[in-house]
Amino acid sequence: MAGRGLFIVTFLFILTSCASAPLDLSLDFQVPTDVSIHPVKGVLGVDEFIDLRDRISTGDDKKWMGFIPGVLWLNIISETPDTYTGFSAYNSGPFTKAFALSVFKGMEQEGIFEKTVFLPRDKYVPVDYRLEGVLNRTHLKETGYYYGSGFYAWLTRIIGLPYVSYEVSLDITLRLRRMDTNEIVWRYDLKGEGVDKFNTVYRLTNGKEGRHVLSYNFSKILKEKMPYAMESMKRALRG
Repeated sequence: MAGRGLFIVTFLFILTSCASAPLDLSLDFQVPTDVSIHPVKGVLGVDEFIDLRDRISTGDDKKWMGFIPGVLWLNIISETPDTYTGFSAYNSGPFTKAFALSVFKGMEQEGIFEKTVFLPRDKYVPVDYRLEGVLNRTHLKETGYYYGSGFYAWLTRIIGLPYVSYEVSLDITLRLRRMDTNEIVWRYDLKGEGVDKFNTVYRLTNGKEGRHVLSYNFSKILKEKMPYAMESMKRALRG
């Protein structure tokens, strides 16, 4: 009887996972729009970001340590979560474009310039200013819980005990270049951190607000920090 119940629970878990809608992997964020702003004359082009992150090789070999008796949790560090994460399949595409596209949408929404274009999409459009970004760091620490042994940890996940916690940090340098003089007229260091603890496998499957939990957490940093960056840009342009 117990075996039949376990089979039913496992089957329902698999069925639920397969039936889930695809999660949003974008880094889009919403910011309050300043309707009183007078747009800067000209066109702003947002370029693909430059990637200067550490290329630390991260593999999943460490996950096998979870089968050692007595192991309660494992930490896996990733500096490039867009290419690999230890406890989660995350195929968001290159962060160089994902962050640039997200910032483009935020700048377009804010309406700082008369027109804003995404240069990877419209690379031949003449622009008066170019917004450049440098990815310095996209740090991810994943803590996976094994409850003493990976041999039965799958059961704890099915019944809804925590599977993984995330700690994320972001470091981006933004700079605005005036094209007629090739002068950097504004620079801003955008940094932020976030913690998302005790996610179950069901949370990973369903996401947060329809988004993958990692996209949710990185976009949350942008949502918190980009208004300050855009306000700093407005002051620089007014000056």
